[in-house]
Amino acid sequence: MSKLINSERNIQKSLPPTITNHFNKEIQTQHKHIHLDDPDLYMNREISWLSFNERVLTEAENKNVPLLERVKFCIIFASNLDEFFMVRLSGLLRLVAQHHTTIYDEEESEETLDEVAIKVRELLKRISKCLHSQILPELELNHISIPKFSELTRSEEEKLDSHFESQVFPVLTPLAVDPAHPFPYLSNLSLYLAVTFEGISENGEPLLALVEIPQKILRLIPISQKANKHRFFLLDELIKNYMPSLFPWTQVTGAYGFRVTRNLDYQLLDNEVKDLMKSIEYELKDREQKTVVRLEYEKNMPDWLRNKLATVLDLDSSDLYEIDGMINMRDLAPLLKIERLDPSLKDAAFNPRLNINLVDANRDIFDVIRERDILLHHPYDSFASVLDFLRSAAKDDKVLAIKQTLYRSGGDSPIIEALVNAAERGKQVTVVVELKARFDEANNIEWAKRLERAGAHVVFGFIDLKTHAKCTLVVRKEKNNYLQKYVHLSTGNYNSSTAKLYTDIGHLTTDPALCDDIANVFNFITGFNILRDQDLTQMRIPHFEKIKVAPFRLREQIIQMIENEKRKNTHDNQAHIILKMNSLVDVKICQALYRASQKGVKIDLIVRGVCILRPDIPGVSENIRVVSVIDRYLEHSRIYWFKNCGDPIIYCGSADLMERNMDRRIEVVWPIESSDLKSKLTAILNNFLIDNCKSHEMQSDGSYVRNQPASGEKMLRCQDKFIEYARRYGIKSIAYDQAIKPLFDKKEFDRIPERFIPSLVVEEIQPKSLKKKKKK
Repeated sequence: MSKLINSERNIQKSLPPTITNHFNKEIQTQHKHIHLDDPDLYMNREISWLSFNERVLTEAENKNVPLLERVKFCIIFASNLDEFFMVRLSGLLRLVAQHHTTIYDEEESEETLDEVAIKVRELLKRISKCLHSQILPELELNHISIPKFSELTRSEEEKLDSHFESQVFPVLTPLAVDPAHPFPYLSNLSLYLAVTFEGISENGEPLLALVEIPQKILRLIPISQKANKHRFFLLDELIKNYMPSLFPWTQVTGAYGFRVTRNLDYQLLDNEVKDLMKSIEYELKDREQKTVVRLEYEKNMPDWLRNKLATVLDLDSSDLYEIDGMINMRDLAPLLKIERLDPSLKDAAFNPRLNINLVDANRDIFDVIRERDILLHHPYDSFASVLDFLRSAAKDDKVLAIKQTLYRSGGDSPIIEALVNAAERGKQVTVVVELKARFDEANNIEWAKRLERAGAHVVFGFIDLKTHAKCTLVVRKEKNNYLQKYVHLSTGNYNSSTAKLYTDIGHLTTDPALCDDIANVFNFITGFNILRDQDLTQMRIPHFEKIKVAPFRLREQIIQMIENEKRKNTHDNQAHIILKMNSLVDVKICQALYRASQKGVKIDLIVRGVCILRPDIPGVSENIRVVSVIDRYLEHSRIYWFKNCGDPIIYCGSADLMERNMDRRIEVVWPIESSDLKSKLTAILNNFLIDNCKSHEMQSDGSYVRNQPASGEKMLRCQDKFIEYARRYGIKSIAYDQAIKPLFDKKEFDRIPERFIPSLVVEEIQPKSLKKKKKK
């Protein structure tokens, strides 16, 4: 099909506009026979994900990006790839075992695995070249270096010698591999050294021992940290140099780094789980015993040693990945914390701004929310506003109840502190904790136990559904004993750390219908599992007046909105759909978008990660454009916009357009109805669509091309625009980390003034109305 597309494009370029339009009609006629179930219309999901990580890699390769930001993108790339092997690839392996394919698979799953292996190897070569041939040499020119042992000064050698003797040697354990010592267990993602020696063992094989690099010791050892000079040394290289002291009775001939990745995917079966928390705790203990799916090894490792590791771990050659350079680039993270540097090495500093409506010290935050809906665009708008809302609810004597969902709350969370404080004050606190949040299970179990000890009602939702919705309900007794509901809805998690790195939309409201809907969501989650053994297409779903909730036909409702927009398309007023999300994987929604495109609807898709839909296919998707923005902040917000003949219908929500979000998660998608807030969101989406610095456009073959300014065209970077907007209309605050620090500590939490947010304002700004009165 790609050859046909290219030939049609070439013909079109040589035709005048009138003939081109006629040609398009002919093409549409020719392609009417294309069935929308045709696998050629869909990208393979795993390959699309690798394409996303390749876009992350291009930011690391981009010489216009500051050096330490390029290091950051190397770390993100490596972290993404680790998760790919632990979860996504493991899911594909499960499909192979089940001999199951989906309609958008271009090839059999076994062939996809081979394609994944080839693609990953290409990316690994690029990231290695980028880091070792470009970034690190340039950092060295800026006095940040990781020297080899031969490049150390005498004083640095002495410092490392002392560090090894006191901090490293006592925790090292040499593990021999011979008939008396079976091959040891290898921890997931831990770095090991395979040590070789002169001579052979009793069974005639070469002598071999393993040494695990301690995870509790920083891999980057600082050996010189001055204002203008930072030098580090790698822990594994230090251990290699002192290896004879670990094996003084024999001659060491080599030490080679390697790392294994295990399958951490798991599935809980509804009818087998008696206690969800205990089941998750068991899975966490069992996780380390999972099958190995990848072996990364140092480039100069001998063939016999690599083959031995592969045999012991039961791996095929396609599971082995040679690393030319540093294994696990995530360990470079300390470089990002270096201070007192040339400012050009990092992105220009930006401190989130406070929403102008929330900084009046003389007004109660609840009065402000009752007066108007407030839209927050994080991280440009400070997440401290959300923390203030929760803290105010915890301390306010008029507040009777707080209900909240928690998916990824992070480490020492001020969110948890607020909920614990509220429970200890006698308020009714209900927290829906999602224990199955991938890689945050242990954190969530810990916080669930702490909340229960404080007296909160902790609910774990359903075994077969993840509670992915992000919402908070506050009930407050006001005049005449009226119980007023306040709601916060978000596209992102209640996590004070990621809130400064991820872009998300938050909404504070007292809209009666929205508040009642959210109350019904909580009642549904905390009540009986009405979904057990039910056919969702036949069951009577809970009533929601304004919001749309998965798994209650959210897919059908989104398709209906697409169909409604399609029906409004006319020759004089072209219909338009803009959808922003992290991933587009749901086939039925893709087909609805294809049908809308075939009817002439203009469709802009802003998809950060996986997109299985192919744009620009004649007769199918020539009206669809797919862009992906990769920049300093991780795009995470979900916004669904429909032109509706000039009066846009806009929804925000927690759900991506994926099968799992539609069918196996509890998601909330809510409408934005205020004209001011609609205008703000429309402007946000338009800025994404005109970005010509950090956006990549998807081609019909699934590849991406970076958008660049044309000759003489102004550079437009959407995230810079959002920062500029926040500085212009927001209120300057003290540094975000400093601002929220008191909220982590119980004693400090109680000492904070009644209004937390106004105390963070750096510059006292008087309202214009007050200034006018003084002039009179």
